Amino acid sequence: MTTLTFLGLTGGAGTTTLAAMTLLAHPGSERTLPELASHDPSTLEQRIGRSFPSVIGDRLITDAGRFTAQKLRSALHDGHAVLVAPVGARGDLAIDNATARLNQCDRRVLGPHVSVARVAVNGPVRMSRHENDSFVLPYDRLLAHGTPVNHMWHRLGRRTTDGMTRWHQILEDHLWRTQAAEPAVLAQLQTPDPDPDPWAQQG
Repeated sequence: MTTLTFLGLTGGAGTTTLAAMTLLAHPGSERTLPELASHDPSTLEQRIGRSFPSVIGDRLITDAGRFTAQKLRSALHDGHAVLVAPVGARGDLAIDNATARLNQCDRRVLGPHVSVARVAVNGPVRMSRHENDSFVLPYDRLLAHGTPVNHMWHRLGRRTTDGMTRWHQILEDHLWRTQAAEPAVLAQLQTPDPDPDPWAQQG
């Protein structure tokens, strides 16, 4: 089974929203849906707006919550990690801190095994790109209130639905094809941190 693990680099990054949208925008039938897991199943199910049956398949979407080095290492054992940050200066700083630390460990991680997605959660801000962006979900006022996504799916803006189509193409072309990281890469990530928690992002 290949796992796609979403990890938020800040609080309120839109991690649960992107995980829910990834499932709901899945282009196949319900029989081909990925399985779903979360550190907070009730919140994810509330955001999706309906319960989903367990699907016996070869793909798993995991909303793993707030980023930690341990969660990242676990994700890379099983598939691809998506680091989620909000659009804006706060999100850019969180991405810079995380990717700098990743590159110190092993430059073969970012891209092949770890991608960066940003979500415009704080309003219609200018959508400048960050050099490490794989995907940006534009602001959509219908997604800003934490309401169930499935009830509003057909009312979402064209930019949102077009964006999710592009996201699923990225998943099919690359992320779902990710192999588990090589032992040498994981060993680099398991090097003891020089301070108690250098990955931590301040709220």
